[in-house]
Amino acid sequence: MSPAGHRKGMGKASGTRSGLLWEVERLLNETKYLPDILLMENVPAVIQAANIKDFHQWQDYLTGKGYINFVALLNAKDYGVGQNRERCFMMSLLGQFNYKFPDPVPLVKKLEDYLEADVEESYYIETESARKLIQDLKEFPLHDSHVRSQGKISLAGSLKPDKEGYGQDKERVLDCSGISFALRASDGGEPVKILEVEE
Repeated sequence: MSPAGHRKGMGKASGTRSGLLWEVERLLNETKYLPDILLMENVPAVIQAANIKDFHQWQDYLTGKGYINFVALLNAKDYGVGQNRERCFMMSLLGQFNYKFPDPVPLVKKLEDYLEADVEESYYIETESARKLIQDLKEFPLHDSHVRSQGKISLAGSLKPDKEGYGQDKERVLDCSGISFALRASDGGEPVKILEVEE
């Protein structure tokens, strides 16, 4: 279901990581004492049309075991992390309880708050396209109006601009006064590129 995965869903026979959810079913069936709390975290697609039938099947199973389920889509940027990463959470409580997910908090972090003071030169981009980007930025200064208070991704530019000026995700360079795209395991070979502005 993950955009970075094979998108085979969460059905019992899917053989995917999301399908491992049904291993929890096996464990719950085998245990003498059910846990009081279950927490599920997954990609938002888990409750979209392609997967909602399986998701409801999982909820119905838990309800049959005596759990009450609470579901919400939460974004990391709404809880103090400078990253736009939305996930689906389900809190399942054994018995008749009520639960409320935490309210969002103002985002005070930005990318530059995560940057280390001393970084090896090998992590810096030393290419002609990077130098051109910096020159372009000198001619067309960054506009970071309300980026800090609204928690938005702010693009500084692209190492290989397309006709619209932004290029592909892996070529985009972020303004350090904004926040990051969602970080994914598949980004290991192409880490997020950040423009570090010298004072």
